[in-house]
This record gives sequence, structure tokens and C-alpha cells, in this order.
Amino acid sequence: MMSLTAGCSKDSGRCGPTPVEDVFRSDLYGTYSGPHGARLTLRDNGDNTVGFTATDWPDSSDPEILDKKSPAFDGDGSWRIEGDPGNGDRIGLQFEEDESEREGLPVDQLQVGKRDGHIVLFDRLGDPDVCRVFELSRSP
Repeated sequence: MMSLTAGCSKDSGRCGPTPVEDVFRSDLYGTYSGPHGARLTLRDNGDNTVGFTATDWPDSSDPEILDKKSPAFDGDGSWRIEGDPGNGDRIGLQFEEDESEREGLPVDQLQVGKRDGHIVLFDRLGDPDVCRVFELSRSP
């Protein structure tokens, strides 16, 4: 199930899912689905590197991508976990494709969180005073 927008958590005052810290790469492998058909598969390449495939990935990180289908692309690349003490871990996506052909800057940083006990990936878009969350849930 995907969430296009999410309210602030009542207990922490945070916008979106509860951030998670100290995750391992193996905790994150799998396919995640998001708004308007966006999909992200995180995998182990088997040679001590990790890769991803993005399908129907939004060509922009503008909050409008939550409301309507926007230009999208398919791409591959590598990813890494970036710790942010006190704010949870993030995943940095490095696309292999030439970014000069894109209209905007795609979402390339996702926070690791939990919703209903399950790992989700998300990014807060736009004005921090308005809770707008691009969220991807792992497929079973």
C-alpha cells in the first residue's frame, strides 16, 4: 500500500513515517512501490557492491509528483546508506544515466523509516511546514 501524503506523527511531531537508524544493506533488499507506478528495486550485485533499478521514477522532486503523474524515466545505478545521527538513516541513489537529459532533479535521497512495523523509504518534499511525503512500501 502506498501513501501519497502523510500527516505528522502525533507522538513525535514528525512528518511521515518514523525514521530508522542502524539499518544494514541486507535489511533493505527488495522492491518498493510508490505513487503513480514508481518502483525501486534494491539489490546485492554479488561483488560486494549494491545496485538499484528504478522504473517510472519521477523526473522531479517537486511536491506536484504526489498529485499527478509527472514525467518519469527508468534507470539503474548504485546506492549507499548514509547515517544521520538522531534523524535516521538515508539511502543515496547514484543514477548511471546522463542527468542532463532530464527536466528536473529526481528524488535521489530517501530516508529509511517504519510504518506499521514494515520498512518504507520516503522523502519529504517541498516546504517543511507542509507535510508532503513521497513514500515507497516494500512489495511482499
